[in-house]
Amino acid sequence: MPAVGLWLAGVLDLAYGLSDAVGQASPFTAFVPMTLVCALLLLRRHAPLPVLCAIVVVIAVPVWFLPLDLGYWGEFIPWLVALYSCARHEPRGMLRAAGAVVSAAALIVIALRFPEMADPGDLLYDGVLLAAAWTLGLFARSWARYRDDALRQEVERTQAEERAVAGERARIARELHDLISHTITVIVMQAGGARLTSASDPATAVEALGRIERLGQDSLGELRTLLTVLGAAATDAAATPGEATAPQPLLADVASLCERMRLLGLPVRLQLDDDDVAHVPAGMQLTGYRLVQEGLTNVLKHAGAVQTEVSVRREPHGVLHVEVSNAPGRPGAPVPGGRLGLVGMRERVAASGGTLTAGPRPDGGFVVSAGLPMAEPPV
Repeated sequence: MPAVGLWLAGVLDLAYGLSDAVGQASPFTAFVPMTLVCALLLLRRHAPLPVLCAIVVVIAVPVWFLPLDLGYWGEFIPWLVALYSCARHEPRGMLRAAGAVVSAAALIVIALRFPEMADPGDLLYDGVLLAAAWTLGLFARSWARYRDDALRQEVERTQAEERAVAGERARIARELHDLISHTITVIVMQAGGARLTSASDPATAVEALGRIERLGQDSLGELRTLLTVLGAAATDAAATPGEATAPQPLLADVASLCERMRLLGLPVRLQLDDDDVAHVPAGMQLTGYRLVQEGLTNVLKHAGAVQTEVSVRREPHGVLHVEVSNAPGRPGAPVPGGRLGLVGMRERVAASGGTLTAGPRPDGGFVVSAGLPMAEPPV
């Protein structure tokens, strides 16, 4: 520790005269003040100004009343360290300045007591050392603050990036859930229909298999888009040469989605004005599309081919309203599921800063309704 090192240097100075003596007394008369000064240095970080003032008192006051010598390594150098610590660690600016004033006054008092220190050159030399220690402390304090601010900003930037990555992963997970849930549900139902009609009506079975094929192709296009976002270079390399990546679906594609559901036997009535939703942000359009897709998939899973209504419209107060409502009914063969449909819809809507309500209708049907604000949700 600096205090121990300076005390040992002071002892060597007293024993071997490493520096010019100040005062006419024996050098060893400085042993006790030197020991007190070095001991006080142990507290310099916890009480910078009180330690500096105590060191100045121990050095400057006794020499006026007792025949004492002054040690350079054991007293003056620790004084410089204490002044540096005051400028470096004292939190209040007025107290840091007070430390400099106290040191300047003490230097004048000691110069008046010892004529050999009153020489202008020596006095200027000692004053420059004290000023340099104080200035160096201020610089170290500023540098530490700059370093801490830079580290804090780096931590905040890293945390923001991690939150952004986590949010993007959650968004892609919702995309994959919606896409795969819809695709598998439709494929299972179509495959079941094809199996039941393969013997009695082969043409209908072939038509169902064709719909399965087209649905699989469309879903693969969307999967490639999502995997491209994840940086799946291997998936891109394995794609058919010249095959374009499918764009993310928008609200304008809801009509095609409803048409595909009608081909599957689900009677859907759509209320959607393309001009009304044309200027909805792309991210919000994707969310609206996925809500309709998930809602229709849930109808097929849990109610079967029943009358269903889809409404997508912009409210005057800047909210996109999406609603899927179906008549009562029960599927002939329920499709097993993890009951994550509504959970995923709620998470997607919450991520967009909107609200979602879902529950039974008075007639026994079911309705899912979401309100999505046009403005970006707060981060």
